[in-house]
Amino acid sequence: MPVRAGVVGLGGVADRIHLPACAAVSDIVVTAGADPNAEMRKKMAEKFRIPETFDSFDQMMEKAKFDFLIAGTPPGSHFEICEKALNAGIHVFCEKPFMPSIEEADKIVALAKEKNLLLRVNNQYRYMSYYAETKRRLDAGEFGRPYYIQCWQQMFHPPAKETNWRSALKQYVLFEFGTHALDLACFFFDALPETVNVFTPRARPEYDADVLVNATLRFPGERLGTFSFNRVTHAPEKYLEMRIDCEHASLRISLGGVARFSIDWAKNSRRFTLKHGFVRGGQARSEVNGVSSTYLNSGAPEFASATAEHLRVFVREMSLSERPIEAARHARDVLNLVFAGYESARSGETVRLR
Repeated sequence: MPVRAGVVGLGGVADRIHLPACAAVSDIVVTAGADPNAEMRKKMAEKFRIPETFDSFDQMMEKAKFDFLIAGTPPGSHFEICEKALNAGIHVFCEKPFMPSIEEADKIVALAKEKNLLLRVNNQYRYMSYYAETKRRLDAGEFGRPYYIQCWQQMFHPPAKETNWRSALKQYVLFEFGTHALDLACFFFDALPETVNVFTPRARPEYDADVLVNATLRFPGERLGTFSFNRVTHAPEKYLEMRIDCEHASLRISLGGVARFSIDWAKNSRRFTLKHGFVRGGQARSEVNGVSSTYLNSGAPEFASATAEHLRVFVREMSLSERPIEAARHARDVLNLVFAGYESARSGETVRLR
């Protein structure tokens, strides 16, 4: 029998990600939705065949029946929504950013544990095919031990270009986007970092937010992660690029459209090689001795399909008599990295994590 989902927040993220993801999972049926915007409620109800919609979360909680909640509202409302749902015995699948503070995250994780209810935060990138396949190959020892991760994003997209709650953020890039990259680094290294060092220079003082972020994270076992997010560059857009240096290969993972045309010199074969192609979703490739070899191409964006895979995990865990809390604790720990990063940027000091 399918599990019933209620969705609070029927805006863009529900339209592009949450509702298509639910539609892709045969074990889920969306029975209710809530949003204060009447036009949006009508549009989403018709498009995704939602039988009941409400103008408030409280009204939906009172009148609708559902087994778990998808919280797709701005993060400032997450604590109240999650607390009400958990106290009513409802599992919660929360969109990121998780919470506005680590204290609120701790309280919600503790409440889920106390109630034996499932709580997950949708840092879904690890479920995208190019990251998941890379992790599988790393775990199989194909590339040797990973020891250095570089992540970067480049685009011109300051808060002023946002048309929603993000436009008012002072803690912008690291808080709103950074959890994805940080979670991926922890995913590939199977560990949380020991220290965080972050710089958020006011290179463009007209933007009162962290539009330029440079971070260095030291992981156990003499491993390192560096992150560069630039939302005010005029360079060609790169949504998220990652390089993982391992003992036997360097791996390059690109999220977003990938257009390649290059002529490379291969030292071993002592000849030039031509590389060209375009991929809309993402790509993962290994690089050895100057020769690049693609091991996965994705022809379409995977934000919704990765969320669907995350929801499949969520539904399986819902059926357990004792619901695991580790994923929620990890989401809390990743959020803690963000706030430690802002503290490092404020103080100019390296922050050591417990």
